[in-house]
Amino acid sequence: MPQTLVANNFDSDFANLLQQEVDLGVKSLAQNNPDMAITFFKSALHKISFDFPFYDHLTHNLLLGYKQRIEQLLANQKIEEANLLLQNSLKLQISGQMAHDQSFLRAFADTFQNLGLAFFENLQFEACIECCRKAIAVKPCPTYHVNLTNALAVLKKPPVLADFTTRITPEQLGNHIFIACVPKSASTFLKNVLVSLTGYKDLFAVYAAGQNEHELYLPTLTEYADVNSVTQQHCRASEANVQMMQAFDIRPVVLVRNIFDAVISLLDFYKQGAFFNSYFRADFMNLDDETRIDLLIDNVVPWYLQFVASWDLVEKEERLEIYWLGYEDLTKNKAASIERLLEFYGLGVSAASVCKTIDLTESDRRRNRFNKGVQGRGKTSLTDVQKQRIRNFTKYHASTDFKRIGL
Repeated sequence: MPQTLVANNFDSDFANLLQQEVDLGVKSLAQNNPDMAITFFKSALHKISFDFPFYDHLTHNLLLGYKQRIEQLLANQKIEEANLLLQNSLKLQISGQMAHDQSFLRAFADTFQNLGLAFFENLQFEACIECCRKAIAVKPCPTYHVNLTNALAVLKKPPVLADFTTRITPEQLGNHIFIACVPKSASTFLKNVLVSLTGYKDLFAVYAAGQNEHELYLPTLTEYADVNSVTQQHCRASEANVQMMQAFDIRPVVLVRNIFDAVISLLDFYKQGAFFNSYFRADFMNLDDETRIDLLIDNVVPWYLQFVASWDLVEKEERLEIYWLGYEDLTKNKAASIERLLEFYGLGVSAASVCKTIDLTESDRRRNRFNKGVQGRGKTSLTDVQKQRIRNFTKYHASTDFKRIGL
């Protein structure tokens, strides 16, 4: 709401004049006459300096006037005029006594956020991005990223690091090895080897595991943005993940596996207790194996295909540089696969060090979560009907080549 001002301890004539202009501005806003409100608020602001007690309130009032007028212009499809007025709005700053008042800053930022939504609804995505970035600059808030992410997605524009954090500059970013992986693809083994070889931090950048999707968690990512790290997460190429990777200069290794083998490996893994981290934990152990496999085909296989399709699309659109790695290639020649992966990240490690680290890591099979690791189990363990049901899911992703996972 517009702020009505009362100025004490000032020349009475000046105070009366100022109060009169503010009152008229507030009244004009209430009467849906933003042009008049803008005139009165600008006139009042020109009479005072930023150290005046109500300077910031007047600034916010002026912003509300701009917002109301811009919304009128957008409603009448006067897009060019709305964008010109937006540029005046973006110049407004909280620089007076309220500069450290968090509630006031939130209200000021919320006004820009709401203005961004108005532009978004009118398909003015560039203007929406400007508004969201202004809101974030005033007071960083997680909710402001929603419209920003959506507008950037529509335009296929990458974000900038400042959209997420101003604590560091792009030059201060650490080197991030990121393994985006399907379950049961030797990803834990690969991560353990890379952590040992590089000395980088083992960073799990999610809010929580368990039943949660392994989406990148911004607070963790920003906290360790300047730290060299190795991350292993079961995450699809969601828009939020892609944009954070772009901003934090993360080039992912995408680790996949033959889908038939993965289903059988998952069956073993669930039977060993991993079912507890699923939404089937109440009943899984009471099912027979055939029903368990059906459950995995119906509920987990679609995720695998979405995983491959999503990263494939990101690569086709050249939004991220991706390094594809297959479980079969990794397990067939571990040392060569890891050396090539390190080259992708610009890291040179001696072949002897790689081989020694692999041997040490393999000695702890429990920590690496290996099952049998036998290739081809899926084709012999699954029925023809089950294999065909898996193949049927590919019809939903006609533009994706699933040869990488044996389809």
